[in-house]
Amino acid sequence: MIPNLKQRFGSLSVLIVGDLMLDEYISGSVSRISPEAPVPVVDVQARRHVLGGAANVAANIRSLGGDAAVVGLVGRDSAGGMLRGLLSRSGIRTDGLIDSGERCTICKTRIVAGQQQIVRIDNEVKTPISGELLQAAIDTARDLMDRKDVVVLSDYAKGLLTDALCAAVIDEARARSVPVIVDPKSRDFRRYLRCTLITPNQAEASHASGITIDSDETLDLAGAQLLRQLPGTNILITRGAEGMTLFHGRDASITVTTVARQVYDVVGAGDTVIATLAACVGAGIALPQAMRLANIAAGIVVGKTGTATTSVDEILSHENIAEAAAMV
Repeated sequence: MIPNLKQRFGSLSVLIVGDLMLDEYISGSVSRISPEAPVPVVDVQARRHVLGGAANVAANIRSLGGDAAVVGLVGRDSAGGMLRGLLSRSGIRTDGLIDSGERCTICKTRIVAGQQQIVRIDNEVKTPISGELLQAAIDTARDLMDRKDVVVLSDYAKGLLTDALCAAVIDEARARSVPVIVDPKSRDFRRYLRCTLITPNQAEASHASGITIDSDETLDLAGAQLLRQLPGTNILITRGAEGMTLFHGRDASITVTTVARQVYDVVGAGDTVIATLAACVGAGIALPQAMRLANIAAGIVVGKTGTATTSVDEILSHENIAEAAAMV
């Protein structure tokens, strides 16, 4: 057992700055092909809406027991109203929501027949924010950073996390001695200079380092290159079925293999990883151990259908927790 993990997570307060999304699932059955085109006809049986993107990071923080506040854009549309309502009902602070003006609320609609996703429809505007909208985001993030234990930048490349906003948030956090954890999408990681930890997936790490990762040797080369690009930042490369690898300072890299037994859906797994890492960093758990706990959390959520979260109880009851607990 990890001493007081539930209490340690429960006392945390986390600020998430990033691309808020509404995830919509339309599910039904298929029994025929359309006469209009060679496509399946879905007889709709259910619709549900859940928090996505940076909002799902916040939902994961809440599921782990921590307090979460978000800074992000919402539109003047029905999706924005649903997103606000879901955030409020999840106990996530909404005073950081910024009216996006003419931009729509980001909404991803997935049409599912049985367990098979047939198509995804994205409704979004990805133009980088500027002017008054940018300044509003900077001011709001600064205002909400008070008494936060960790800041998360959840970048889905939807236009919110510009170079200027990332720099302003990271500078403010460092001035307050608050760690910053980044889930990146920009191919140029210099946007995230001076962050505490960055968590690219393997493809993102390949693009940013300029090294195609296709072996353990190239993985180490890419990790070393990213450490040079981002001095003082720790690098955790998520590798899907191959687990995760942590590069931190001059220490040797550490790899953990995936603990997932069944993979039903990988949607939102990265959100769970970064939320768990943020909770661990805020709770004073060292990065090698934080990675192991995040790996367990990811293994849990990919065994669930759709955008999902996990809890401290699920993590502590996992069969691999003894190894992670022994390292804390």
